[in-house]
Amino acid sequence: MKRIGLTSKLMAMTIFLSALTPQLLCAQTDASNLCTTKQAHRWTKQRTWANGFKPMPHYSTNQVEFMTQYQKNKAVWDKTFQWLASHDLAHMPAGRYEIDGEQVFVNVQDAVTQEAANRKIEAHRHGIDLQYVVSGTERFGLTSAKYATPISAYTPDVTFYESSCVTYVDSTPACFFLFFPGNYHQALLKAGEKAEKVRVIVAKIAYLP
Repeated sequence: MKRIGLTSKLMAMTIFLSALTPQLLCAQTDASNLCTTKQAHRWTKQRTWANGFKPMPHYSTNQVEFMTQYQKNKAVWDKTFQWLASHDLAHMPAGRYEIDGEQVFVNVQDAVTQEAANRKIEAHRHGIDLQYVVSGTERFGLTSAKYATPISAYTPDVTFYESSCVTYVDSTPACFFLFFPGNYHQALLKAGEKAEKVRVIVAKIAYLP
């Protein structure tokens, strides 16, 4: 399997940045609460949010959104990371686990990766997907509104799309993925020539406007 190179990393970052609006980059008008890209990057590296969970956000993560959402809903994010850190994610039974009602719940899933042609691109309006691949390698497709065309009506909380431009990145045990509303993503893609079994943790976290 070929490693994802610098060019692909830059493309992925460009796609995610193109989905941002000035409101996201400067969400607060009060200078004391201003969250800049530099501040968010520094905050993410400091890991005060981690609560014992060792993986870091994937480089494609919108860190301004991460920091902003964490600060708006700290108790829920803390519960989420504490849960992830304190459970045997590799061996616990698959299924849905309640953490804080509809504010956050976790799906533990065992699945088999597929051809990209068989997997739809999706985006959400009200929820955040935190996805962590415990075992196996899952490839994700990333795109933006500029290149995405809806192929389904909105059904809470998802719309499906097709895209003329998709960048692919692979999971590793050292990182997790965060997909906020407006982040168009294609999950469960095979990373090599053959499909493989993967165990995926998907935390569904409420998005606060």
